[in-house]
Amino acid sequence: MTAVELKAALLTAEQAVGFEITGSRSRDGAAPESSFDAEETVSPEVCRHVKEATSGDGEEPSAASSIMYPAGTSISPRSTSLMSYPEEAARARMTQLREAVGTCGRFRFSNKFGKSSVTSEMLKVPDLGEDALRYRTLSRLGSSGFAWTLVTVVRVGGVIATMQVMVPTGPMTAS
Repeated sequence: MTAVELKAALLTAEQAVGFEITGSRSRDGAAPESSFDAEETVSPEVCRHVKEATSGDGEEPSAASSIMYPAGTSISPRSTSLMSYPEEAARARMTQLREAVGTCGRFRFSNKFGKSSVTSEMLKVPDLGEDALRYRTLSRLGSSGFAWTLVTVVRVGGVIATMQVMVPTGPMTAS
């Protein structure tokens, strides 16, 4: 699918009752350079796939994404990403992600905002598409608190749809 076709497949404000869509985008070609200048390290490196499942791998020929928030709030984002690949590449991407989730029960990442530790766990997923994967992570965000993330990834042919819900839990209690 082209970027325009993928963007047309994203949820609309009318379909996302109770949510406000704050941004969406689509593109054809290789992933553009990010305007977010944050060098990040992930250890072990294979776990980057778990952390960045919704952003693709830079090899997708076209992609579209949107971010929604519960109406009236600026927390707990819900993001949807659609990425189009040749079918074999989409199958390989799903295998790569499944293997990363399976081996990355605990990992760390750091960027200019600080250091975080993450635990992840594979979950049962409904029978969706031709291949589906669901997992959740709990990230300890330095001394800022925790964030739960639920990620569902579904492949149909060469299109991979990724839905992510993130819920911050506030500051950590003193230990």
